[in-house]
Amino acid sequence: MADVKRRPLLCATSFALSTAGVPAQGQEDWRAREAAEASLSEEEEAVIVTARRVPEQENGVPISMVRLGSKHLERSGAGTLADIAGSVPNLTVPTVGAFGAQQPTIRGVFSNIGASTVGIYVDDVPVQIRSLEVAGNPDLRSFDLERVEVLRGPQGSLFGANSMGGTIRYLTRQPELSGMDAEVSGELAAVKGGGLTREIRGAWGGALVPDRIGVRASGYYRRDAGVVDRLDPAGGAEVQDNIDPVATLGVRLAVKAALGERLELTPALFYQRTRRADLPFYESTLGPFRQSASVRQPGRDRLVLPSLTARLDLGGATLTSVTAWLDRDNRQIVDYSGFFGEIVLGGAVPGIRTPGGSYSRTTVAQRNFTQEIRIASNDPQAPVRWLIGGFYRRSRIVMAQRVVEPGVEQLAQAQLGLSIEDIFGLPLLPGGQSYHSRQQIGERTLAGFGQASWAFAPRWEATAGLRVSYNPLSFRLTSEGPLAGGSNAIGPRRQSGTPVTPYASLSWHPSGESLVYLSAGKGFRSGGTNGAVPASSCAADLSALGRTKAPDSYAPDSLWSYEAGAKAGGRAWNLSLAAFRIDWRHIQQSITLPNCGFSYIDNLGAARNQGMELAVQARPVPPLTLDLSLGFIDARFRRNVGLPRADGTGSIVAVGDRVPYVPRWSGTLSAEYGFAWRGLDGFIRSEWQHAGRYRRAPSRQSVAYDPRVYAGEGSDILFLRVGAGRDGWQLSVFADNLLDSRAVLYRNADLVPVTGSPLREMAQRPRTIGLSARLSL
Repeated sequence: MADVKRRPLLCATSFALSTAGVPAQGQEDWRAREAAEASLSEEEEAVIVTARRVPEQENGVPISMVRLGSKHLERSGAGTLADIAGSVPNLTVPTVGAFGAQQPTIRGVFSNIGASTVGIYVDDVPVQIRSLEVAGNPDLRSFDLERVEVLRGPQGSLFGANSMGGTIRYLTRQPELSGMDAEVSGELAAVKGGGLTREIRGAWGGALVPDRIGVRASGYYRRDAGVVDRLDPAGGAEVQDNIDPVATLGVRLAVKAALGERLELTPALFYQRTRRADLPFYESTLGPFRQSASVRQPGRDRLVLPSLTARLDLGGATLTSVTAWLDRDNRQIVDYSGFFGEIVLGGAVPGIRTPGGSYSRTTVAQRNFTQEIRIASNDPQAPVRWLIGGFYRRSRIVMAQRVVEPGVEQLAQAQLGLSIEDIFGLPLLPGGQSYHSRQQIGERTLAGFGQASWAFAPRWEATAGLRVSYNPLSFRLTSEGPLAGGSNAIGPRRQSGTPVTPYASLSWHPSGESLVYLSAGKGFRSGGTNGAVPASSCAADLSALGRTKAPDSYAPDSLWSYEAGAKAGGRAWNLSLAAFRIDWRHIQQSITLPNCGFSYIDNLGAARNQGMELAVQARPVPPLTLDLSLGFIDARFRRNVGLPRADGTGSIVAVGDRVPYVPRWSGTLSAEYGFAWRGLDGFIRSEWQHAGRYRRAPSRQSVAYDPRVYAGEGSDILFLRVGAGRDGWQLSVFADNLLDSRAVLYRNADLVPVTGSPLREMAQRPRTIGLSARLSL
């Protein structure tokens, strides 16, 4: 490991020798030294990561990972998690379910339900949520970040049970105890066939009391233009255009206080609120970006994240404590006007809708308290480096859903000559509600973890880690109304587990810039319990699966990952290569009952994911940088699950079926050229992103197989950005989706299961051309 750490020391020594003997008082010499120090600082920042919770050179970390610095995020225009995923092979963020929740997936470890398979962190605080097919993980804007780290493969020993596929870390810029800097920027862009996108952002940081108190504050407001038009469901005339704009407001504030020579406290607050005027989906029969919903479908997502980080220098080690509280509320309206015609009438009257419209209103409240304490050794040159810690998390999720159909009585009388009570045996609830449910999920996690690295011979290092957790869970559900089959109360149902997640790696450093490693690690996520599935109305669907009722609960699932990799670099190139195999057992997946409109969760056998990642960066001439990243995954089920009929249909998954929502190939290719012209420093950057075809369901033989949605098409998108500036300001023009690609990213039939009614779809955002400006002080 000594060779790995030598380069910054040699750079610093070379700089010191080059300035020795030169008069120190000259203004020009002082500026030259300051510029050299800044250049050195930028070089060090470009390779430093904290993937193992301590600062290290990226090429010395035996993990397949991608580090996206603030400069890359800005020049690639990556503002959301989906944007980041486009730059990271084998990371996808598919949109799933009737409500369009987004679920990040790394290395094909995809599950649209249950506990998350990818950990998402803001600094040292986890913010991911259990997938409820309603609210996905928070979509954080990437402004005023130091970097984003995407760690592939299970990170269970250091980041816990919800990181079985990998971990995504948003590292914010921290307050400094000296100096001052500020930045303000704005953006204006036109979307083809849509409206105007606009954004304003600002950040300031500096020392309030030099060497004692520093502060960092930033804020942003962005309004993404809408592109979907609403038509009159009766006559087809356009009612409103660009109905789906999204407005996001965010604020970050952090203060760092040095109390004495050893203790440092950093209280911080992050707030983000997103409002969507309507869902971005259109109807397949109307063509791209046109829909005819009877009611508006607005949504809101609010997140508040206060935290306190304390660091205490113990001499040979550093004690870190992170205390945080997450308060998140998500609300969404979804048009249910065609639900009665689909489910009750079976699509016998095409296009029929509830008079006056009907809708589902869901609210999800998430409250998390987390506390982590860890101690890590300080000396990066020591033959043994270690880290031990403890983690506690208490989470409470409350989800409520109301289906309001005030005109459904009129529809039932007109079509069937019956009342709702005649059809279901129960009247509507007050306010015209046909369904009302409330579920509560309470989870606790208590864990102890540790990891140690031993340089047992020159250029050789062994690392071992272990995490032991206790994860109790409780579940309650109440539901009522005619669509619920009456009043139901489930719970409290309880479940607990004591997962053990080990990790080990062996590394060899042929030279200071090279690394070869082997690693193995376990990933784990806890099980859970199911809600109410009416046995009467869902009897036929359950019978087709060999069941008389849905299971009360589902079991934990786990995986083992095996990885071999190499990293190398020089003055004009860098290379990273990794190959992996993942053996995943008892996979948690959602089982849709196509005729009754309900679903439940079960464990769908086992899968094996095999693949690789390759990243190459080359600088053939100093102004030109070329980047190629490539990922491949072959993710397939290894066992038959279900009761296939004589004709082969009726199973849930079969041996050889591909894991849903996992493209086999993904990759990016970018080129950036820097230039100087008439005193301006500029750049030209182009990036192409590709994701291959995938499947939205595991099997053609499944009882829920729908050929209309089964195949997901591949996508390609091209970005271009040109910028120039000097003295702290910069202007850029850009074109996102330059070729105006229209690949369908989302196609769903959950609200129209069997009748061939229009599907809900979402395509790539049309070509967007804009201008951005930034001033840095």
